[in-house]
Formats: sequence, structure tokens, C-alpha cells
Amino acid sequence: MHEGLGTKGTSNYIVFYVTIHYFVLFSGDIKWQLGKNDVKARLAHLRTSGEFSDCVLVIGSEEKETVQAHGMVLCMSSPRFEELLITNKAEGAIEINDIEPRIFNMMLDYMYLDKMDLKCTEDASFLYKAAVKYSMPHLCEIAARYMVRDMNFDTLWPVLQLVSEIQEPVLKEECGKFIRKNPTLVLRHPNFPNVDRSVVNMIVELDCLDVPEIEILNAVEKWAEQQCLKASYPPDRENKRSAIGPEVLSKLRFLAVSQQDFVKGPAYSNSNDKGLLTLEESYAILMNITVPGSYPLPDGFSAESRPRKLAKLRCIRKIQMPVPPTGFTPGGFSTPPPPMVGSPFINTLDRVVALASPSQTANLGGKNFSLDVKVDHPIVLYGIQVPTLWFPIATAPKPMSKEYDESFIVTVLDASGTPISHTVFAGKISYGSVIDINLKESIILQKNVGYKIQVYTSNTYFLSKKLCSVEDCPPVKFTFKDTAKVGAVPPAPTMFNTGIKQETDCGFVTQLIYSIWM
Repeated sequence: MHEGLGTKGTSNYIVFYVTIHYFVLFSGDIKWQLGKNDVKARLAHLRTSGEFSDCVLVIGSEEKETVQAHGMVLCMSSPRFEELLITNKAEGAIEINDIEPRIFNMMLDYMYLDKMDLKCTEDASFLYKAAVKYSMPHLCEIAARYMVRDMNFDTLWPVLQLVSEIQEPVLKEECGKFIRKNPTLVLRHPNFPNVDRSVVNMIVELDCLDVPEIEILNAVEKWAEQQCLKASYPPDRENKRSAIGPEVLSKLRFLAVSQQDFVKGPAYSNSNDKGLLTLEESYAILMNITVPGSYPLPDGFSAESRPRKLAKLRCIRKIQMPVPPTGFTPGGFSTPPPPMVGSPFINTLDRVVALASPSQTANLGGKNFSLDVKVDHPIVLYGIQVPTLWFPIATAPKPMSKEYDESFIVTVLDASGTPISHTVFAGKISYGSVIDINLKESIILQKNVGYKIQVYTSNTYFLSKKLCSVEDCPPVKFTFKDTAKVGAVPPAPTMFNTGIKQETDCGFVTQLIYSIWM
């Protein structure tokens, strides 16, 4: 008898023991069903053993694999398999040569066990195509979620290849979002010259790309050169134009580049392996760049002269209480402070002041600031602005320094708290000023979704102002919530500092640098 078993547990154990003993006694061995205590375990046995299978499948085009399966499981998972089994019921093995064995085995794991163990985006793209062919939308959804979950420059390209073959709208939109966030890096990536023409077409039809048009034109020309080389054609003007095709050409905005960039880039050249345009086309486009509408454009060329580059805007946060309490004395001076030789003091009533030491209006200091942000219209976030220290702690008798060392770590988190952007800035910055911190990669803030911007500093900042929690910048309404984790600085309590760690709602992020997301 096992120790620790209660009366009920002991009873169950005895029943199980007697049952097993009965089957061993009368059948000579233990049947496999007795060791499988749920449906999934029993199906797993049938999946691997092939027992009771009623159909044979020959999988693969080159390396073939024979699989024994159970028609009921296949039919309840896919109407396409149901049609195949009914059609080929009396014809023996069924040939499936449009799926490789490794991918088909993944499909079987899903059909039998609801199991999916994807290890790479390439496998997910193959699985997605197979799921489309065999009418398995739920499996399509699983594969698509995997492909877009952590999209990066390693995983983007197989997804783009899939989109070029299957115009799936969700995947296409996710790829478009990634490209819009990283247009320059995508266009200059060594994998770009090898993508299909449909991928190039998808990129050039995007209206919002934060990149100059000449970058797009240069990338498309390099792509065309690679297509010529792959086809063993000389990469001359005629062959490059043929590779690009009229559909892509019609979306290129030649009129959105400067005269100098146009002449140095796609315009006609005496060298046949440079440029994309004929002499006549180049003349017509250059005339229109110089004086819009002064000369008829050739057929098949875009008349759009507007750059795709997004205009960068600023959401400037206003002071919630523009006038500080009577007697505000930063650094011991009256308000406004008297002029001093070499002093950076100016009127500070309409701006955030970040002091290096406590004052009556800034008695809590910290290095950890966060801003909750929500927008009612999608935007592309490029960066933030924060104040610098107003003046050094010690201003005399030493000459006042104009700069100090600072490190900013800026992290943007999505609604689930997952970091989606991480930027580090380190260097010397001026006292009594502000600084723009550009994000390492621009990010899209979706409509009515909460995001958090966290800022860590190497110096301690005593903030003086609360900022407005709502800013209207049509067509965008911004909603904010400031939080600053503060503590005892210096460690010993002072008249302004109790030494108790707490939070304050004074604002540190004073501006957002953004553009409208279409």
C-alpha cells in the first residue's frame, strides 16, 4: 500500500490494480488503451502507430514518404481531404505532391492533437500555403500569428514571399506596417534585390513612407539590375525597364525628387547601363520638376509630385498650472530671478523646470519617469522631448559649467507591457535647455490603444510642473498620464524631502514628435 493515499485514493488505486491484473491474467498482456487516460493520449497512439488506419497517403514531390492515416480525422479537419478521400476511395494510395513530408506531418499533428510546434517563419509560410490549399482556416490563423508575432529583418522576407504568392490581406497589412516603420533599412537590405516583383509593387504603392523618393528609385533600379543578372541578361536600360514593368513604373514618383538627384539617378545617361529613362522621358520629367505642368508627361508615368515622406509634427504639452505659488524661489532667488553673469536663467513660468536639487515647488527628485499615452487617431512616433537640468547643484565659487553628462534610456511598451522600442542616448547636454531624443526605430501607435513611454536618467531631476493630460492636435487627440518614481535625494531627509519613496504626477516628457498615420 502506498503511503499518503487517503481512503478514496486507496480505493481508486485498488480498482486500477485489479483491472490491470484482470487483463494481464486473461489476455496475457496489457492493452495499449489501458495506459491512455484521455482522448488526446489515445489519438497520439493512433497517430504514431497507424493502427486502425483506413487510408494511405504518399506525400512529397521529390523525397516521398508514405503515411497511414485515419480518414475520419482527416475529414473532420478539412473539406478538401474529405473530397480527396471520397473521390479516391477505391483507388489505393492517395498522392499528395504539393506538400513536403515535414510540413504534412505538422498538419497531421494539428489534425490529431491540436498540436503546433513551429520553429521558424519559413516553416510557418509553407504551412500557411498548405492550409490554404486544403481549406484549413484555423491552421492558417495559427501560422499567420506566428509569422507576424515577432517580425524582424530575418523573418520579414519569407512572409513577403508568401504575400507575393497569396495576396492574404492580413499578412500584407502587417508587412506594410513593418516596411513603413523601417523603410530605409528594408530598401537597403541585401535581401531586397531578390524579392518578387509583386513585393516591389506592394512597396511602391505605399503612400506613407518616411524616406525620400530618390531612395525608392535607387532601390528599384538595383532590384532591376539583380533581376537581369538572375536571368542572364545584361543590366542595360532596356532590360531593367522590362524587369520593372509598367505597373511598378507607374507608381514611381519621379516628380518628387530634386533636379540634382534626378539627373544623377534615374535620368538618361550616355552609358547604357546607367539610368532607367530614355532621353525624351528624362526631358519631359525634368521640365515638370522645374516648372510643373510645363510639358506633357509620357504615358504610364505618375504626375504625383508629393513626397511620400511623412511630415513630422509636435504635440507640445501645455503647463497645467502656468503660474507657480507666490514666493517661488528657484535656487534662492526671487521670481523672476535677477540677471547674473553667465547664468542661464530665463522666465520659466511657461515651461517645465528640472532642478538638480530640491526647492519649494520641486521637492521630490527621481531618475525613473513614465508617460501613459493614448491617441484617437493612429500616429507614427519618432521621438520625445525632455528638459535638461536647469543649473548645477553647486554654482559658486567655481565658474558655472555650461554642459553636463547624461544618459537617457527610453523604452516604449505596448498595452500588454511588452517593450516594442528601446533607445539609449548618452552624451553631454546643455544646462537650462531641452533635448529631442529620437527613437532608434519609429513605431506606430494604434487608435485607442494604451502605450507607456519610460525614461530612465543617470542624473536626478526635481520636476516643477504638472502638464496637461489632454492635448488636441487635429486630427489627433492625445491623452496622457505622468508618473515619476521619486525618493530621498540626498539620502538624509531635508525640509523638502522626507526620505520616503513615492510617486508624483509632475511631467518629464514635454513633447511628442510624430506624424499622422493614414
